[in-house]
Amino acid sequence: MNTRELKMALAAADPVGQDRLDGFNLEAMEAELLADLDGEQPATSPLQIDVPRQRRAWRPALALGSTALAVAIAVFFALAGGGSERPSRAYGAELVRFAESSPLLLLEGPDWRVADLYEAGHGPYLPRSSSGSGSMEFVTGRPIPDESIRITGNSETGERESGMLPASVRQRKVELAWRHGSLEEALAGAHRRYHSHGQRWAEAPVLGTTAHIDTRDEVFVNQGGPGDRQMTAYWSENGYLLELRAAVPDLAAFKERLDWLQKVDSQTWLDAMPAKIVKAAGHDATVREMLKGIPLPSDFKPSLVPDAGLTTNRDQVAGAVTNTVSCLWFLQWGEARQTGDRAKKLEAERAMATYKSWPVLRQMAKEGGYPETIVKLVASMPSGVWRYGPHRYRLLPKAEGLGCAREGIPLLPRKQKLQRERGAAPPR
Repeated sequence: MNTRELKMALAAADPVGQDRLDGFNLEAMEAELLADLDGEQPATSPLQIDVPRQRRAWRPALALGSTALAVAIAVFFALAGGGSERPSRAYGAELVRFAESSPLLLLEGPDWRVADLYEAGHGPYLPRSSSGSGSMEFVTGRPIPDESIRITGNSETGERESGMLPASVRQRKVELAWRHGSLEEALAGAHRRYHSHGQRWAEAPVLGTTAHIDTRDEVFVNQGGPGDRQMTAYWSENGYLLELRAAVPDLAAFKERLDWLQKVDSQTWLDAMPAKIVKAAGHDATVREMLKGIPLPSDFKPSLVPDAGLTTNRDQVAGAVTNTVSCLWFLQWGEARQTGDRAKKLEAERAMATYKSWPVLRQMAKEGGYPETIVKLVASMPSGVWRYGPHRYRLLPKAEGLGCAREGIPLLPRKQKLQRERGAAPPR
């Protein structure tokens, strides 16, 4: 039983207002009680206190385990005005501010959970439109693998897909995205977008406003059979443009998912994040962990790895780490070729050739997210030529595709000039 479930059980067992229950950190109370029983005080930390997450289900008092009973006693005394008055904060103020930069929405459907999260940052190398944008993925049941879709056909005869997951799997996922923008412009763009089976729109209430629902948001001609529809809802709230997308059997099921959306506080929102989410407070430590086993250029500094300053997932951090290191090696390689420094050129080539042994890339491979682009780039380094079929391209412009300029490490002279004009500090 997690903290939220325990609060719900307490509310059902005793007519105490939910607003009062929300004010108590049950996990912190439990940690303090257990520490008192052991004759010592728990260590304070700006992060969430590390206590066991698995607990027994709620039962009558005589059947309660000692931990659950201790929590119940703590809540009783707290509601009665007694107990310790020391404030206990599960998250630091900085992390709470990061959470509050999102709409603070959760899908409160039965057995649904947050599976993934991305929040874009802001800076001189990110598009201005990305600031304040993000997305969340909710799932129910087993984890859902990534799709590998192949497309055949054309716009005239209709495009067909293969590789899409079965409807029974896709309907266990809901995607929520937000950004700053105009609802009218978003709807206009959605109406202009290609619909393989024509357009049908509906409206439904969501969070005190009205959502505009594209009920046939399918692109491929073999997508969207009976009992298998792709729908997207658009609405605006508190300066955000929100989109909720889901595969559903029908409109009623989609409206049910809209009903499950709930506005929560920052504590509840952060508590709902899965273990793989890297919170901002742990970004630097995660970067140091991922750098292990990677050969680094002499001028590398961990601070060069971009930190969006917002909650993001491990895949995003892993991508930032590998791209930053790779960009620095490609920068050295390009400069060495230009100056004729063979030793520096070979050093960069040999360092990048070890990519198969990088622990962070091996972990990404296990999770199905291996960066194939690096494989092609490394193979092209000795010749400096990127081959694609009969075509030949210079390597550095292709390496720039790793996002080097966006992350402050431009490889091409014109982008280096732009960096200097912006007054941004060079990477070395």
